[in-house]
Amino acid sequence: MTSPEPNRLTQTRGKYAAKYGHEIDDWSALFLTETQEHFQNLENKVQKSIAAIDRAAMELKGRKRFLQFQDRAQALFYGLGVSAPYSIAGIVVSVLFYVLIRHGQQYVERQRILEEYQNAPAYRQIMEQGKIIEQDGALYLQLVPLPKKGEVQIGKHYLYDSQGKRVMVPLGSQ
Repeated sequence: MTSPEPNRLTQTRGKYAAKYGHEIDDWSALFLTETQEHFQNLENKVQKSIAAIDRAAMELKGRKRFLQFQDRAQALFYGLGVSAPYSIAGIVVSVLFYVLIRHGQQYVERQRILEEYQNAPAYRQIMEQGKIIEQDGALYLQLVPLPKKGEVQIGKHYLYDSQGKRVMVPLGSQ
């Protein structure tokens, strides 16, 4: 705290005596003077802040653009023109993420199957050329007996081994 000059202390004591009719000591006058100085400083800061806020408000008012439309359709098209590009971009990005995530999940699932079943690549031609039918709610691979003459078609023909009593499906040669 800065010590006020003696003249100010005398003025403060005089104002107090005139207002309340009592004399006060030097310490009370010093305290009242310091308090008054602090309040004046605070009041100056508040006034400067108010002035800065008023300037900023006037500047914002100057930047404001007012739009006036002739009818609702014109206002609608203006609103669509402003928001539609962002909406379309958001939809495209959402669809892109969905597709990428879905294909990523399918890729992970297929990789898991290939790693889990070591013979999966050998079944590739059957998967490509085989005909699957649905009967009674179940799926079947439809095969016909191997013809006496002609080419063996993988995924279409089977060979019955009567000695081993088994059906053999050609998967191709290695």
